[in-house]
Amino acid sequence: MQHSKFILFTLAMLLSGSIANAQATEVYAGHQRAGMDILWFKYFKNSADEKTPFLFFSRNRASVDYQNSAGIFGSTNALSYNFKNGLGVVVAGTFLNTGFRPKMGVQYFKQHGNFMLFTWLVSDLKKEGTVDLFGLFRYQPPIAEHWKIFSQLELFPVYKPSTETWNLTQRLRVGLKHRALAAGLMADFNQSGKTTFASTQNFGVFIRNDF
Repeated sequence: MQHSKFILFTLAMLLSGSIANAQATEVYAGHQRAGMDILWFKYFKNSADEKTPFLFFSRNRASVDYQNSAGIFGSTNALSYNFKNGLGVVVAGTFLNTGFRPKMGVQYFKQHGNFMLFTWLVSDLKKEGTVDLFGLFRYQPPIAEHWKIFSQLELFPVYKPSTETWNLTQRLRVGLKHRALAAGLMADFNQSGKTTFASTQNFGVFIRNDF
């Protein structure tokens, strides 16, 4: 069964050495789909072990439903040059079930205290591609020693000019975080179409760890 395969895949990933290099790893289970999300970004350092303006971003997501349907996989890797004000230029490559898509655009990254904002606007380099606007907002205020509220919102609108169609994705995570481990409630939403939109929702729970 697809669900059993996903559980085995998740356990294998959690036990593998590569997972320890991820900044954040999330496993979630909703009423429609279950999945895994590995996210990290890190600045390159120079020979003096100092942070450079070059930032590498990597995001890998995989999910399956409970009807033994084909899984959904996406991997995005990006290299950006960032100025001191947070703005930058970025080149990215996205691997999807449908193939590879190179992208290029502008990026903004800001982290201050308990708040983080990571966003970019990129366009496919291939003909008749898409224009993607991605935003990741995270707020983790402390509530007690070693405890924080974990809240994260993702907005991911994608527009395809050649067909004038939209694909809109929103992901919400709210829970508690103890040291590096967070858990709570999750909700994913998607709308796609041109004038009439088809919608899907996925409500459930998540658990994630920062490495």
